[in-house]
Amino acid sequence: MPTETIPLVGPPQQRSTGTGDQRFVNVQFERSVNEPLKEQTLWCVKRPGLLNHNQPTGGAAAGRGIYGWDATAKLYTVFSNNIYSSVTAISTVTVLATTSGRVWITQLPASSGARQLIFSDTDANFNVTTGDVVTRVNTSTDAQYPTSNTGPIEFLDGRLFQGLSNGQLWQSDNNSATSWTADNYISVDTHGGPLIAHKLIVDQIAAFTANRVEFYFNNGNPSGSVLLRIDQNTIMSGIASKNSLAWSGQTVCYVSENSADGDGGRSVVMLSGGKVLDIGYPSLSRFLSIESDAIATCSAWMERIAGHLCYVLNLDLAERTFVYDLSVNEWTEFEAAAGSAKFPGVAASSLGGNLFVQDAANGRAYVMSPTTYQDSGSNFTVTVQTGRRVLNGGKPFRVLNAELIADTQSSSTTSLLLCGDDNTTFNTIGSFDNTVTRKRITAGGYFESHVIARLTHAANTAWRAQALMLDWEPAS
Repeated sequence: MPTETIPLVGPPQQRSTGTGDQRFVNVQFERSVNEPLKEQTLWCVKRPGLLNHNQPTGGAAAGRGIYGWDATAKLYTVFSNNIYSSVTAISTVTVLATTSGRVWITQLPASSGARQLIFSDTDANFNVTTGDVVTRVNTSTDAQYPTSNTGPIEFLDGRLFQGLSNGQLWQSDNNSATSWTADNYISVDTHGGPLIAHKLIVDQIAAFTANRVEFYFNNGNPSGSVLLRIDQNTIMSGIASKNSLAWSGQTVCYVSENSADGDGGRSVVMLSGGKVLDIGYPSLSRFLSIESDAIATCSAWMERIAGHLCYVLNLDLAERTFVYDLSVNEWTEFEAAAGSAKFPGVAASSLGGNLFVQDAANGRAYVMSPTTYQDSGSNFTVTVQTGRRVLNGGKPFRVLNAELIADTQSSSTTSLLLCGDDNTTFNTIGSFDNTVTRKRITAGGYFESHVIARLTHAANTAWRAQALMLDWEPAS
C-alpha cells in the first residue's frame, strides 16, 4: 500500500485570482534547523490572534496610522480626523478633516532641539511634543511649506524632507520642524514621471517615482538642497502606490511598476543591504494587475510577527491580504475572522516588545498576541490547500487512510476535505482529533487521476502541522 506524503509548506500556486490551487491562509511557516546534523524541519503554524487593546472615543471610524513612541511610552493613533495619545484626543476634531487615507509619521531626535513626533496628511504637519502639545504647520505658519505634498516625511541630519508630485523634494531649515526656505529643494527623476514617495534607507533618501527609484545623500551643499543624487544606484523601475511602501530597519518593500519602459506588470520588490530583490510570484502579479487603479488604496506594513519579520500587503479590490515572511522567504495569506475578507490591520507599530495593529474600519488598536488564536474574540480559520497530487501514474486510485502529522492539543479538530475534479468539488472526508497522538481518518474515496487536499482549523487553540499522509491503492 503506497503512501503519499504531502508537506504543508510551499508557495501559493493560484492560476487565477480565485481560491483554487495551493494556498496557505492564516498561517506562518517556521523552520527548525539542526545545524550539526545538517537537518531542518518545516512547520505550518497558525498565526497569532488580535487582542483588543483600546479604541479612541466617538465610535468606529477609519484607522489612518499608528505609532509606538518610546519617548512617552505611549501609543499614538490617527483615528478619523483626530490624533490620539492612547485614547485621549490631543488635536481639534477638524484638523485632519480635509484629507483621508494614510497619515505618515516620523520622529525627531533630541539633537534637533527637542524630541517631537511629526504627523503628515499631505496638507499639513502636526508636531507633537512629549507633553502631547500639538502644533499645526502649513502655509498659514510658513508660506514656503510644501503643501499638497506626497505625504511621506523623513528626518535626516537635522532636516525634514517632504516631496511634491512635480518632482521637488523639499527640506526644512536646519534643526527646525516648522521653518522652510524658498528653493531649498532638489528636482528628482531625470527620466520623467511624477514623484510618488520617498524613504530614508540607512543614510540615503530613496525617491520613488512612477518609473525609477533614485538615491540621494547629504552632500552638504551650502545653498539649495543638501542632497546629491547617486547616479549609479538608480533602479530602473518605479512604484505603483505609495501606500504599498513598508519598512523595518534598512529593509524596504513595495509594489513595483514600470509601464513606461515596456514592463507593464507589477510585482513586489525588496530593498535590503544594498540588494534589489523581486520577491513576487506570478499569482500575486495577477492580483496586483487586476487591482488596476485601486492599487492606490492598498495598505502595507512591516513588523515582526511571532518572531518573523513580515511584509503585510492588503488589496482592496481583491479583498485579500498577502504576507511575505522574510525569515523563510515564502508568501502566505491572512484572512479576517469572518473569512473571505482581507486581514483587518491597516497599520502596525511596536512598543515595549508588543506588536500593535490598527483596524482599518473602526480604528481600534489590537495587540497581536502569540498566545491568542482569535481576532477580537472571534475565531478565525486556518485553511491549508495543497496542490494537485497525481497518483498511480494518473490512473484511478482509492485513498484508504489519511494521517495528519501535527502537534497534540488539549482540544479541537482539523477537518479534511478532498477533491478530484481540479478544485471544483471538495468533499468532507472527516475530522482529525487533535487531542490524540495519532491523528487518523479511514476511507478517503475514489479518484480518477489526482487528489487535492484541504485542511481547515477554526478553534481558539494553537495549531502546528508538518505533513499530510495519504495511504492509497490502485482502483480497478
